[in-house]
Amino acid sequence: MRTLVVAGPLAVVALLLTTIAAPDVHWAIAVLAVFVTATLTTRRREARAPVAAVLPATDMVHELRSLVALVPSGVVLVDEHETVLVANPAAASILRRPPEAMEGVTLIRATRDAALVQVLREAAGTPREVALSDDRLVRAAAARLDAPPVHAVLTVQDLTALRNAERARSELVANVSHELRTPIAAARALAETLEGGVEEDDQRERFHARLTRELERLGEIVERLLRLSRLESRHEEFDVHAVDAHELTTVALTRMGPVADRAGVRLASSTEAGSGAVLADRERALEVLTNLLDNAIRYSPAGATVTVEVAAVEQMVRFSVRDEGPGILPSDRQRVFERFYTVDRSRGGDDTGTGLGLSIARHIVSRLGGEIWVADTAPGAMLSFTLPRIEAVPDSAPEPATEAEELAGEPST
Repeated sequence: MRTLVVAGPLAVVALLLTTIAAPDVHWAIAVLAVFVTATLTTRRREARAPVAAVLPATDMVHELRSLVALVPSGVVLVDEHETVLVANPAAASILRRPPEAMEGVTLIRATRDAALVQVLREAAGTPREVALSDDRLVRAAAARLDAPPVHAVLTVQDLTALRNAERARSELVANVSHELRTPIAAARALAETLEGGVEEDDQRERFHARLTRELERLGEIVERLLRLSRLESRHEEFDVHAVDAHELTTVALTRMGPVADRAGVRLASSTEAGSGAVLADRERALEVLTNLLDNAIRYSPAGATVTVEVAAVEQMVRFSVRDEGPGILPSDRQRVFERFYTVDRSRGGDDTGTGLGLSIARHIVSRLGGEIWVADTAPGAMLSFTLPRIEAVPDSAPEPATEAEELAGEPST
């Protein structure tokens, strides 16, 4: 247990300096210390007057409320009965409680979390990580002080986003290592075989072709990761304007026609009257639609039909791609949009995708103000996404792409 004997607001400032570990708030605490010192110096009539005698209790609480309101970390001041005297806006935000509901009640009622009460009662003064009842993680520290009516101070910092980011970074590194290992190992084996010499010309050509494919896949994974990083950091610019929904479908089907022909799959479309136009980046929207078509073709058997359906739904236009493949299990329907996640390969389809296409599609749709999901349908699978709807395409909208332009794009896998 730590007790500070210095009285008055300066004690609180000194305690904050010892309990708040984040470097980015030290400057704020230093400013508060200077401000409090100046305030008390101005009010002090006698050089040896005790600090506690300068300000009545209610006035000191008012002063502290104004001061800790500037601190970006959560600060809660309590009296000897564990009644909250002051809770700054940061504390209310972190604990997800209305600021006015936190003061004048006990700490357990103010925070609704026994773990923070335990930190206060221990008052060790050393910051530690605490898991709250709603599974969020905070760094909390508390210490006692002799500054009536303030008996103790509790500081709180939300670490949830930081820990989630660290976990996501670790998972990404693990996923990237795993996904790159396969093409690297295959390319190395092929290169060693070729280096050792292959007498038959046909076999040597096959090895060269396989080596080229593995290297291309490796490059594609790296390029998709860079693309996904740009989308997540919002560094990729979007050219948003009115785009005819039917035209998007027509161009996407034209682009994917050769892929469907090679797989022996028929493409069809159905556009509901009145679908109008969407507000979107044309090429990004086409990327999403061709990605869904490519996945549907890959998991559909020869002779099957893949259908694109377009319909207006309130203020949105819904694009749906339905296939006749093995479908997607309910347990996979949320995870298919994660990086590198692929459905069970034993259920059909091939393994030529990077596992990044749907993750990229989700970020594009989100940036455009829509949603993407796996619909509950059987047999087969249906993936749908929405884009904001507008009534008509203005005269300034771009003309539909030529056939050469339509065939120039490549599907995202």
